[in-house]
Amino acid sequence: MSSSFPPERDTARPRQRPGVWACAAVMAAAGFLCAAAPARADGMRFCVDRANPLFAVDEAVARAAAAERNEAAILEVRDSSTDDEDEDSGRDQQRFFAKLSKSCDLIMGFPVEANYENLPDGMGATRPYADTGFVTVSTGAAIPSFERMVASEKIGVVFLTVASTYFTERTMAAEHVYYTNDDLYGALLSGEVNSALIWQPWLVRELAAHPRTLAVAKLDMPHADWKIVALYPRDRADGGAVNKFNAGLSALAANGRLREIVRPYKIPTTNQ
Repeated sequence: MSSSFPPERDTARPRQRPGVWACAAVMAAAGFLCAAAPARADGMRFCVDRANPLFAVDEAVARAAAAERNEAAILEVRDSSTDDEDEDSGRDQQRFFAKLSKSCDLIMGFPVEANYENLPDGMGATRPYADTGFVTVSTGAAIPSFERMVASEKIGVVFLTVASTYFTERTMAAEHVYYTNDDLYGALLSGEVNSALIWQPWLVRELAAHPRTLAVAKLDMPHADWKIVALYPRDRADGGAVNKFNAGLSALAANGRLREIVRPYKIPTTNQ
């Protein structure tokens, strides 16, 4: 998945992302991140990543939330697919978020695991605005449970994603590992694997560009459920932009517009 933030694998627990904002992990800070926001034009500034499969949703949510507070949404658009920056860990993550925070009030499109908010050091998160995660997809009929799948099927996963942690010594014969979502999806369509465990936003974007009929089901496994939030430096937690964005999300959830904006994703229960 491309986009700067996908849940990668850690042998004990997934790290931060599944192919979201550049298809890697997230970032940290070793001191403070931009205590004071620089002078800027009136309005709320949002960083959005064109390479993120959730780009259109992020953009629409930013505009709608700002409008609910009678604010202009100023979008700082980047494309992580053309960046040479390494933003996956440690100091590189720190520098990456520090740089974005200088020009943006809020960094859109960051996935955090449901019930386990593992954020980059120094960063806070807004209310979540979409529920997503890993799904099971097949070119065939109904998708069986994971236990039945590993007993009789060839299952494709992307290397170092959450889904690749599900296989044990007993079931690893069913696992087929690919390095990109494109490779995994190609293997599914060619029949090299019977099913794939894939990041839902990547699949939604692919099917929007190239429609086809597939069987898709929620993956009922640990660490498969994720929420999408916007990030900001913790020292700006009480800043106007953060409060306005959260208030805007609450209003959008209350009037039903948020559900329409993020479709086909669901809205988090905390926003209902």
